[in-house]
Parts: sequence; C-alpha cells; structure tokens
Amino acid sequence: MRVCLLTPVLDAFKGGNHLPLLAALPDVQFTIVTSRMKPRNAVLPSNVRCEVIPGRLGPYYYGCVDWLFGRAVLRRYPAGHPFWKNFDVIHLNQTMGPALLKLKKTGVPVCLLIHHPVSADLDVALQESSLLRGLLWRLKYFLLRRWQARLCHEFPVATVSKTAAARIASDYGIHAHAIRIVENGVDTAFFTPKDLSSSEFDAIAIGAFIHPRKGFRYLVDVYRELGKSGLRIADVGRRSAEQQAELAAIPNVRIFGNVPQEELLSLLQRSSVLLSTSLYEGFGLSLIEALACGRPAFAFDAGAVQEVLAPVDPDFVVPLRDSAELVRRVTAFLDLPPDERARKGVVYRESAARLYPLEKSAQALRDLYTMLGGG
Repeated sequence: MRVCLLTPVLDAFKGGNHLPLLAALPDVQFTIVTSRMKPRNAVLPSNVRCEVIPGRLGPYYYGCVDWLFGRAVLRRYPAGHPFWKNFDVIHLNQTMGPALLKLKKTGVPVCLLIHHPVSADLDVALQESSLLRGLLWRLKYFLLRRWQARLCHEFPVATVSKTAAARIASDYGIHAHAIRIVENGVDTAFFTPKDLSSSEFDAIAIGAFIHPRKGFRYLVDVYRELGKSGLRIADVGRRSAEQQAELAAIPNVRIFGNVPQEELLSLLQRSSVLLSTSLYEGFGLSLIEALACGRPAFAFDAGAVQEVLAPVDPDFVVPLRDSAELVRRVTAFLDLPPDERARKGVVYRESAARLYPLEKSAQALRDLYTMLGGG
C-alpha cells in the first residue's frame, strides 16, 4: 500500500500521525509532503520518505499556512500530475487548505484526519478572552473553521477519539457514525519506567502553552501552589517570553523549553506525576506516554480526557478549571509511600499497554486506508 500524507508541518513525535505510528505499518510506504519537519534531524523510518516544499508559509492563524501550503502542493503537483498515480490513498493530516479540494480530480481516494476541530480551539479562546480579544480570535479562526467544515463535507473524515468525533459532527453538521476513529497509541518499547519509587522532579507539564486552549493561567496557579510546598517541577515545551518570565518567578520550577524526544522521555522517567491544564484535548498523547512510563496523569476534564483516562483511574480526571483540586490530587499521590506509588505505577503501565498499544492505533489506520480502497 502506498500513501501520500500531506501536512503543513511534520511534528515527528506528536499528533495523531507521528513517525512511530507510521513505522508500525512497515508494509505501507509513506511519502510525506510538508513545508517543514520538526525536529529537522529526525530519523525517518525505512518505510517513510519526506519531501519538503520550500518557502515561507506565514503564521498559522488567519489560515495563512493552510492556504499557502495547499497552493504550493498543487503548484508543484497539479491534480493531473502523474505524481498522484503513485499512491493508493492521499491522507490530509490536520490541514485545511481549500486548494486541496482539487485532489478529488486525481482519482485517488482522499481522507481527512482531524486531531482536534478548530471550532473547539476557537470556543476555548473566546471563553478565556475579553470581549475585544475575543473579536480578534473570531477573525483569526474565521477562514480556518470554514475550510475545515468544508473539507469535512467533501472527504471521508477520521479523528483520534469518540469525543472529538462527536464534536466534529455537532459543529460541522456531519454524521458521527461516518467518522472513523484512529486512537493515539503509545510505543511502550520506548516509553518505559525507571525507578518508580523516587524521582528528581515531583511534577512535570509538557506541551506548547501559547494558545489559551492549553490553560497556561491555570498551570501558573498550580505551579505556585506546588512550588510553595517545596515540590520540584519540570516545565517542558514552548513558552512565550512573557510566560517564561512568569514561570521564572515561581520557586522550584525548572524551565526546559523544547527538548529532543530522548530528553523528553528522560524527564518523564525522572518525574513522579504528569499534570495537564489543557481546556480541550482531542486525545492527549502525552497522557498515555506518562502512563506507559508508570507515572500518573492528572488532567482537567476537557475534551477526550474522560474517555482516555477514566478507564485507567477516574481520579485522574479533575473538574475543568479547578486548579485547587488538581493540586490536591497531585499532592495526595505524592504523599503516598514510595512502595505504594511504585505498585500503582506498574498498574498504570499495564493499563496503557492494554488500552493504547501503538499496534492498535496502527491497525485502525490500516483499516481506514483499506476502507478507502487502498488494498
């Protein structure tokens, strides 16, 4: 089977179609067409090749990236170009460029995989913003929301959770039963526990917190309470200059910024608890990565968090925006005797391996391609 995967930015280890997932389908040959790969030195699996279309695509908001990426792809390879005949399936990965509608003319089946609907991102931004700031967010998302909705009506849709499927169906007016589910999976051969009874850091938070969807102001509240208690915190991921300055003023917080995948694993293994203040998650890949490392993941009840974490431990799911309760549950776990935390860690890893193996995710992706006629 031959698949062309189109994505404006290839984040090699994040999202619903990270490289480990593609590597878990060794008999599928992937050609990834993108404008940029993060990190640039990521080693591609043997069944994956990457073609980078050069050129600046501008900012994500206002649809600049998606608009320009779609046009760049079709300029390089028009719908009638023999390039497209090399593939059994064309996979649009969280991209909304309206020019990509022309791919229908290739005669090759096309599917759209949505990690999370941009309508949810907009709703959270409006909830977290002043009236004036909210008007700007509406402008930023005006085209993106329209384009994603249009592509949902033109191509078969897949997403990463039942919760996200229900939201896509509700917001864009399509039938939920027609949306295929390709859950995230975790590579338990890579994400493994170390010493479950002791850690260098008491808590860790991972991800880019630039967008209001990630709940940075709630993260700061949690950090302040944990830091006052002398607990050690590892902060990992992209932060604005203003956010870095705010975090630097909180005691016992160590700021790492963006780190390579191997260092991310090491930091997870050296931390006792993962916490998330995200206000919407289509799935939450870092949650199951922490579980695979034998670490509990406490997260606000946002998006698919209930769907993902409650089968492991309902106590992981914290009422939305309740920073005080998140602090309470994190500290309650840290107060447990080390041997009890270690025993629980073994159960968390076993649950992640049983519920969210990478092989299960790969099979769901294969089934999607087969359904589209990819053989």
